[in-house]
Amino acid sequence: MTTNREAPQTVSTIAVLACAWPALLLATVCLLPFLNKAFINDDPWFLTMAQQIVKHPMQPMDFSICWNLSVNCLRPGNALFGEEAIGYVLVPTVLGGAHEWMAHLTQLALVWIAVLAMTSLVFRFGWDRAHAITGALLLVAIAPFLPMASTAMPDILATALALVAIERLAAWKAEQKGSQGVAAAIALALAAYARPHLVLLLPLAAFFLLNSIQPREIVSQIRRKVWLWTPVIAGTVLLLAIIAATHVHSRAADSPPSVYTGTQYIRNNLHCYLMYFVFPLPLAVCWIANRLKTGRPLIVIIFTGLAVVLFLRHEHSLVLSLAIVGFGVLADLLIEALRKRDHTAVFLLLWILIPLPVVYYIQLPMKYLVPCLPAIIFLCFRLMEGFSFRVARAAAVALIVVSTGYSLLILRSDAEYAEFGRDAMFRLIQPHVAAGERVWFGDQYSAYWYAPLAGAKLTFPGGPQPKPGDLLVVGRLEAEDRSLALFPHRTLVGELTHKYRFGRTMGAGMGLYSNIGGYWLWGFGDSESDRYELWRID
Repeated sequence: MTTNREAPQTVSTIAVLACAWPALLLATVCLLPFLNKAFINDDPWFLTMAQQIVKHPMQPMDFSICWNLSVNCLRPGNALFGEEAIGYVLVPTVLGGAHEWMAHLTQLALVWIAVLAMTSLVFRFGWDRAHAITGALLLVAIAPFLPMASTAMPDILATALALVAIERLAAWKAEQKGSQGVAAAIALALAAYARPHLVLLLPLAAFFLLNSIQPREIVSQIRRKVWLWTPVIAGTVLLLAIIAATHVHSRAADSPPSVYTGTQYIRNNLHCYLMYFVFPLPLAVCWIANRLKTGRPLIVIIFTGLAVVLFLRHEHSLVLSLAIVGFGVLADLLIEALRKRDHTAVFLLLWILIPLPVVYYIQLPMKYLVPCLPAIIFLCFRLMEGFSFRVARAAAVALIVVSTGYSLLILRSDAEYAEFGRDAMFRLIQPHVAAGERVWFGDQYSAYWYAPLAGAKLTFPGGPQPKPGDLLVVGRLEAEDRSLALFPHRTLVGELTHKYRFGRTMGAGMGLYSNIGGYWLWGFGDSESDRYELWRID
């Protein structure tokens, strides 16, 4: 049984801890075996930012990095939209020697914060202990929460801050204690500083504090309790102050270059965004179950039928077909929420729409939706309310088990992918450096972190260049063509290839970190990119 979810809810710390421990244990058990997982993909970017913060704490973006998506080395502000908060979080890791286990323990601590905030938020929203336990477990289990917790990227930080912000805001709405408002304001500002699209949490928070979506009631509430929006205003001011204090005043860092944004990315990103609600997120499954249970199968038949037709008639149609179903789910839920003037439902749907503006960016991987997982879980709770406790419990257990298994497959395969990059750098570079030869690298991702540790030197257009007789290490997945194109006269000296045993997370149609080259978080397949090469410059 649940309580009256329209009434303000108080939360006991003991109750939160009692309900959170299964999820805390699950996350810890799943992540501890991967503490020494190699840094991967964008991890070196954020670690380099942390190194810059150690040198100049108020200038986190005032450094250059050579990423192969650009011809020359970049100012970070010219390549990504900020995300500086994770740099500050990684400072202890850098000061402690930049060991992998330190970064991953930091992420585990952020996971614990997210789990505790999620558990408390379930109570704040009026659900019972069973839902609190289930909600926290689902947060951990649904991919790619655990896989992103095994990186040094900002997605778990952003999720934890978003959860703390909404949970403290719910407490503020119910009790109006000053400490709750202060905590909500700080978390709102820092969430946007962790992942820029979470700046939309600020208007979402303002909407959450309303009691109705009726225009007259909204105006009346604002007139009576305008002070209730103090945390949102304070969070906005704090975010602007942080940006002003840490912004690098350089035209090179003011806006991303056109290669990273444009209307040409909208179609693919929109398809992926809608598809995610069908898989790996459980929203579509819960929606279908609800509509069949409540005797409304027509809407399900229409959109699934359309999806089947597209699948049979179009190339690469699986993503498009799933996107059609995802669109049907969102449209139907939004229409229903507006028709019923259901403030909570509209709030939850707006929450999962936060990543939508990112369709204009070069990519929209599933990791950008991780901060929306709590809203997905609450929507699923609401959709499953009409089922008996026994059925709902069985469905929840099945979903947790299957989702955890899927996350573990991703974790294992991603660890293999990361280890291949680290191992290749040391095996190809160290023997030649020990023999007195000069080795160069010009790649991004794992190579950018581990090649220097193995003894290689960075080369880039306009920078230091290899001389005849020097060696150049490249990785196919790291866009080696950009590096090799600069040295047409060369001889292959050695190479390392790899065949994945537990599936893969990047390449061959997989895209855990980016949907540019793949749509799925995990799967099987071989690729010509599974190779690192060592060339001698002639």
